Amino acid sequence: MRLSLSGTLADNAAYASAVPLTPRLRGQLDAFYAQAQALEGHAPRVDPARAVTRTALLHLRALQALDASQAGASHRDIAQALFGLEAVVLRWHEDGELRAQVRHLLRRAEAYMTSGYLGLAGVSNTTAKHPGDEPER
Repeated sequence: MRLSLSGTLADNAAYASAVPLTPRLRGQLDAFYAQAQALEGHAPRVDPARAVTRTALLHLRALQALDASQAGASHRDIAQALFGLEAVVLRWHEDGELRAQVRHLLRRAEAYMTSGYLGLAGVSNTTAKHPGDEPER
């Protein structure tokens, strides 16, 4: 929305604005309301941040690990990016738990990549596993 106000408009003076009647009007009403609130001196409403769930953090780290792996990063580099340099210096061993976490995250992300995205999105996989198992239409 674009609004031009006269430089001679005094505080608390009335003003009018025109809103175009387009098919997208219903979707723009929130923006128009926010603009009107700002013109009246009200701060924009900010939604409180949601706490990140453990599952969401696991998904995020898994996908970050996969991206790094596909870009050519080593497991140690991935661990450093995900868990920090200090954690890697203190806890990185050939068969240590930190390396095991990276391997687990990579396997998890590869599973998402091959078929798990539908599950993450809450969409059931309706593709046939074997010939003849197709859903009836």
